[in-house]
Amino acid sequence: MASIKIVTDSTADIPPSLAHELGIEVVPLRIWINDQVYRAGLDITNEQFYELLQDGNVHFSVTSPNAIVFEQLYRKLALEYDHIFSIHLSSRLGSVYRTASQARAKLPASLTQIELIDSKSASMGLGLIVLAAARAARDGASPAAVRQIISDMMHHAHVVFFVDTMEYLERSKRLTLAASVLGSMQRIKPLMILDEGDIVPYERTRTRAKAIEGLYTFIEDFPKVQEVVALYTNTPEDVEKLLEKVEPIFPPKKVQVIQFSPSIALHLGPGAMGVAVFEGLEP
Repeated sequence: MASIKIVTDSTADIPPSLAHELGIEVVPLRIWINDQVYRAGLDITNEQFYELLQDGNVHFSVTSPNAIVFEQLYRKLALEYDHIFSIHLSSRLGSVYRTASQARAKLPASLTQIELIDSKSASMGLGLIVLAAARAARDGASPAAVRQIISDMMHHAHVVFFVDTMEYLERSKRLTLAASVLGSMQRIKPLMILDEGDIVPYERTRTRAKAIEGLYTFIEDFPKVQEVVALYTNTPEDVEKLLEKVEPIFPPKKVQVIQFSPSIALHLGPGAMGVAVFEGLEP
């Protein structure tokens, strides 16, 4: 039986305890706070990050780990595993996948089979894909079976979210909308969806209450739902409002509640909320 390792990056928003439990290798993005750099999830906690995020005098940015980090990791893991799946943030939203590809190209073909996968997703959209792959690998699935699970999950895991202000997304250049469209979106709280790796408008909602209602409606519209993850930056009280709405269609106790990591929150800003939904694979 082939030994398989799953690698991802910190934009997957997987809780560290769960990553550790499933043996997932999480490569941290680099968070720049003023002139100091931190490895996301290692050198700074979510609590420390969010406290600083609300300080208007602090300058933030986020960068991909460099190719050397990936190259060294792949060389190390190749000594221990027969097959590596390295699953990453949508290449349309950052440079992690490109950097990992550059690192893979430097390795000899004789090393362990390393497959790089552009998830075309982010946050727990990516996270759900990675978790499914890691559980399959843990349970003894073959590389072909894990590959198929990743492909299926990419088509059936979805992310919708809203932000309190478009400022952070606009500054991060993660939106490719016309200036006139961006201007109109500044006055509302639109829902946005990850579609084939891009962030695109999904529904126009004018208030925060309507946006939360829209998250519920997004879940409700699926004929069946296997997993739901509620995502937030710094407004856990709004998660409770969403859970109350969800109760008639999905048990609130089964909803995972996860705080956006710094790697994602820097692009969304305070007040952002979202849901990741896995609709299941059975017909």
